[in-house]
Amino acid sequence: MALGKNIKSLRTEKGWTQKELSEKLGVTIKTISYFELGERQPSRETLIKLAEIFGISVDRLLGNENETIRDSDLTRDIKKILVEIGAFQENATITQEEYDKWLKFIRAQAALFRDLNK
Repeated sequence: MALGKNIKSLRTEKGWTQKELSEKLGVTIKTISYFELGERQPSRETLIKLAEIFGISVDRLLGNENETIRDSDLTRDIKKILVEIGAFQENATITQEEYDKWLKFIRAQAALFRDLNK
C-alpha cells in the first residue's frame, strides 16, 4: 500500500492529474488509479519508468526513506554548495528526501533571483 501512496503523493507534488501521469507513463487513467489504491502493482519496467518520470530512484518510489542520493556530477555539485553554506558537513550523508527538499529550496531561490533581476 505504501507504493500506491507514494505514487499519489509524488503525482500531486508535481501538480499532475491522474490523466497527465497516465499519458507520461503510457497507461490508462484506470491503471494509475489501481496503482494509487494498491489494487494492482506496477511491473518492474513500469516501476523504472515511474521513477524516471518522478526523477527519483526505484528504491525511493518503493518507500525507502533512508536512501542516500546517487553520486552524480549534479549531486556532488549541490552537496558541495550545501557544505560551503554550512548546511552539511563535508562527509555527511544526504538522504534523497533531504536532497529533494534542498533542491526545491534552491529552485525557489533561483526563481526569486531571476524575478528580482528582470
